[in-house]
Amino acid sequence: MSLMIGKGTILKTSGATTTLAAVAQVLDISMSGQESETYDSTTLDGGVGKTYAATGYSEGGSLEFSCFFDSSLAGHQVFTDTIAAPADITGSLVWTGATTEVTFTAAGVGFGADVAMDDGVKASVSLKLTGLMAHDT
Repeated sequence: MSLMIGKGTILKTSGATTTLAAVAQVLDISMSGQESETYDSTTLDGGVGKTYAATGYSEGGSLEFSCFFDSSLAGHQVFTDTIAAPADITGSLVWTGATTEVTFTAAGVGFGADVAMDDGVKASVSLKLTGLMAHDT
C-alpha cells in the first residue's frame, strides 16, 4: 500500500495580474463537493425503491485552504485582488513526491481573516472551481 504524506504539498495560483506561483504559509487544504450528478429516475410503476441515474455531468466543487496571512505577499494578494476585480484564478496542486500536478480554474473566491491575541493572523480562502480538476499524467 502506498501512503502519501501532506508535508511538502504545494498549492500554486495565478490571477489576472500574477503568474503561477506557490502560495506561502499554507496550513491545510481541503477539496469538497466534487461529484457526478444524478437525477431521481423513480417511476410510478417502478416498485418500492427509489432509483437514480447519471445526468452525464459532474460538479467540480471547491478548494478551501487556510494560511498564515501576509498582505504583502503576491500569492496572498491574488485572492483579495480577485474579490475587488473578479477574474478567473488558475492553479495547481503538487502532491509530495509526485511527478504530476492537479490543475484547476476557479471563478469565485471567498476570503476571511482571523486575528487572535495568541496566534498569527490567519486567512481562510475558498475557491469555487469552474469544472473538474485535471489530473496530469
